This record gives sequence, structure tokens and C-alpha cells, in this order.
Amino acid sequence: MNDTLAGDPRDSGDNGSSGQPAERFGRLLVERSGGIGGMLLVWDVDIDASSRRDDLGPRIAELPWPDSGQSEDAPQQAGADRFAYLIESRYGRVRFGESQLPPEWKQLVDEVREVAEPQRRQPG
Repeated sequence: MNDTLAGDPRDSGDNGSSGQPAERFGRLLVERSGGIGGMLLVWDVDIDASSRRDDLGPRIAELPWPDSGQSEDAPQQAGADRFAYLIESRYGRVRFGESQLPPEWKQLVDEVREVAEPQRRQPG
């Protein structure tokens, strides 16, 4: 949904004189926990500063983020030596076990892993 008018400098690639992007996408955080040893890896991407902004930003905005009334924080059973994913952005927060990761979310996780280095963090 785009509420800008045709010819508006915020529309498409024309940034106008402000030098600001048309839309701010913010940060994307992907946490992967579990597996052997229960290691927690975090990929933290500033979408607006990323060289893949024009691809990643709109795709993240269009993903089926849960409504605010849904229980996106409900724990997912990942199983023994399986991974669990937490994906968070300004659009919402979702959790998936490795085997429940829908294709569009898996594609996002794979792409984020290509553009950012993971950070190891302590669980909890």
C-alpha cells in the first residue's frame, strides 16, 4: 500500500532534496537458537544501510507478519538438536521451529545469512 501521490519525490527512486529514502525499513533481527550445544546466533541487519535495501526492504514489509492480537511469542517445539528462529522487525515478530519455517521466511533467513555476519550470544 503506497499513500504517496504520483510525482511525489518520496515515490520510487527519487529521493528529492532531503536525501532520505522513500521509506524507512529499520533493522531486521534473526536469532537462531538450539542445535547441538544450544548455541545462539544473531544476525542484525540495518536494512536502510544495506546494499540490498531495495530488494530486502519491500520483501520484509510484504511478509505475513502476525496481527497484534496473535500470540507470536508462543514457544515452538524445535525438537532435539533442531534450530528455532525468532525474526523481528518494525513490522512484527515471529517464531518458527526449523521444520515449521515457511518457504518465504526461509528465503529471508538465507538471504540475511548472506548479507550479515552472525554474532554469538549467550542464551537467555
